[in-house]
Amino acid sequence: MKSLWMLSASFFFSLMAVFVKLGAEDFGPFELIFYRSLAGVLLLYSFIRARGYTIRTPHLFGHFKRSFIGTVSMSIWFISLTMLPIGTSMTLNYTSPLFMASFMVILMLMRKQSLPWALLGCILLGFVGVVLVLQPSFSSGEMLGALLALSSGFLGSIAYWQIKELGALKEPSWRIVFYFTVFGTFYGLGGCYLLEGGLSPIQADNVIYLIGMALCATLAQCSLTMAFGQGNVLLSSCLQFSAIVMAELMGLIFFNDKLTLTTELGIVVIMVAGIAATMLTRKQNASKR
Repeated sequence: MKSLWMLSASFFFSLMAVFVKLGAEDFGPFELIFYRSLAGVLLLYSFIRARGYTIRTPHLFGHFKRSFIGTVSMSIWFISLTMLPIGTSMTLNYTSPLFMASFMVILMLMRKQSLPWALLGCILLGFVGVVLVLQPSFSSGEMLGALLALSSGFLGSIAYWQIKELGALKEPSWRIVFYFTVFGTFYGLGGCYLLEGGLSPIQADNVIYLIGMALCATLAQCSLTMAFGQGNVLLSSCLQFSAIVMAELMGLIFFNDKLTLTTELGIVVIMVAGIAATMLTRKQNASKR
């Protein structure tokens, strides 16, 4: 039951995407990243002070690498949300496990180890799904948004490896998230003034988007931490794909998004391949220990 925290994380990540898409009418992507990250800094620092923890770390450069890659991935995804239906954007963003599995296969080839053919089949199946999703995007003029969302998934997989490195160095998850939000705050504010002309006026009719986005992001991050910290890691990893289904439903409810049959088929293929690749990757990692 503890792994059901991942369903909570998926729900709040999907709802966050709704607020980002709604807020994009009044705020630029860098501005949204600034407010999302600032809320995280304030809440996390309060938590750290309350627990008597310290933010001092000997691995500052490692945090910088993870934060830079993760924040760029998030900003690209935010931009794609303004161009695509939420379900399509979320699906392409969730291709990270396919890219991570690809990295593992490449590493095994470099080490001249025997190939995990089942994992290779999942990767190929997943990218067949990507092609199915991209096909209608190309014909409807949404290719740029689709490629951005796919790039976000690729960068997200690299950020994941950086998190694994920090974890191996015994860095706690709350410290990793804290530096990520600190970096995002400065990154968002700098990009806002350099590329978007500064902060937009916050009014009664748009402040709800910022509050909703920040609240959902925080609840999603807390649920994610609980899912991986207390639940079954493999089950949690598979349940995270429920965010795709939730995002599709929210796109239909809030924006009347209607996806083509080809896109729907591609989404199902990516979900199946992603879940299978996640299970096989964790099995492969466990066999190395």
